[in-house]
Amino acid sequence: MKKIILCFLILVTSPTIADTQNIYQDIRKELGILPSFLKDYPPFSIAGAWMDMKGLWFNPQTVIPQKYKELIALAVANQVPCRYGQIFHSELASLYKASELEKKEAVAIASLTRKWSAFFHGIQLDVGEQRSEIDKALMYQNNLKNFQAMEIAPANEEIKLETVEDVYRDAKKVFGFVPNFINQYPRSSLVGAWREFKGLLWNSYTTIPLKYKALIGVAISSQIPCSYCVYYHTLSAILEGAKKEELQETAAIAGMVRNWSGHLNDPSMNEKDFKNEVEQIKNHLQNKEKNLSKKAYSVLTPPRRE
Repeated sequence: MKKIILCFLILVTSPTIADTQNIYQDIRKELGILPSFLKDYPPFSIAGAWMDMKGLWFNPQTVIPQKYKELIALAVANQVPCRYGQIFHSELASLYKASELEKKEAVAIASLTRKWSAFFHGIQLDVGEQRSEIDKALMYQNNLKNFQAMEIAPANEEIKLETVEDVYRDAKKVFGFVPNFINQYPRSSLVGAWREFKGLLWNSYTTIPLKYKALIGVAISSQIPCSYCVYYHTLSAILEGAKKEELQETAAIAGMVRNWSGHLNDPSMNEKDFKNEVEQIKNHLQNKEKNLSKKAYSVLTPPRRE
C-alpha cells in the first residue's frame, strides 16, 4: 500500500512534458534563448531551478541592486573557481554598468578573504576567542564612527606603516588593541599584509562601497566555508547598514553560484558555445533594459502640443 501511495505522489508531483515546455518558453522570454546549460538540466527539477534563478538573479526588485549581485557572484565564481561563472557574471556585471576596476576589486576582496581564511585555520585560532576579539574591535570602530560624526574624533594623525611596531600602533588605532591574528602573522611580511588588508577592505575611497565589500566577504566566506570570516564580514556588513534581507540574498547568491558551477563544469560543456550563448543573453537583457527605459520615459514625458 505504501508503495502505491508513493508511486501516486511521484506521478502527481512530477512535471509533465507540457509543464517543461512552458518553463522553456518562459526561459526564452526572459533570456532570449534557451541556453544549453538550462536545456540540459534534469527535467524533473528545471521548474524549481529556473524559478529560483529567475526570482533572485533576473529580478530587479531584490534588495541588492543588479550590479552588486553580479559583483558578488563574480567574486564567488573566481574562488570556486569556475571559468563559466567567471565569463557569465563578468559579462552581466558589465551590462549593469560595473567598471573593470570594480570587477577587479571584487575579485581581490574574494582572494583576500580566502587568504585570511587559510591563515586563521592554519594557526588554529580559538573560535570563541576570535569572536570575542571581533566583537570588541567592531564595537570600538562603531564608537569611533560616532565620535567622528559628532566631530569629537580622537587625534587623527597618520601612522607610517614601515615597521612591525608601526603595524601594532596602527592596529591599536583601528581596533583599540592588537588582535591575536596580527600577533601570530609572520613578522617578515606583516607590514605588507596589513597594508593590503587595510587598504582594500577598510578604504572608503575604493570603487565598491564598504557595505558591498563586506557582503562580498560574507559570500566568499560562506562558500569556503570559513566560520571565522562569516562572523567578521557579517558583523562588518551590519555595521555598514546591511539589512537581514541583504545578508540572506548574499548567502543565496553564493549557494546558487556553487550550484550552477557544479552543473556547468560537466565535461560536455563547450566554452566557446557557452560564451556565444552568454553574449546572446546579454544582448537580449540589454534590449529589455532599453525598452523599459523608453516606456518609463514615455510615461513621465507629457505629449507634445502641436
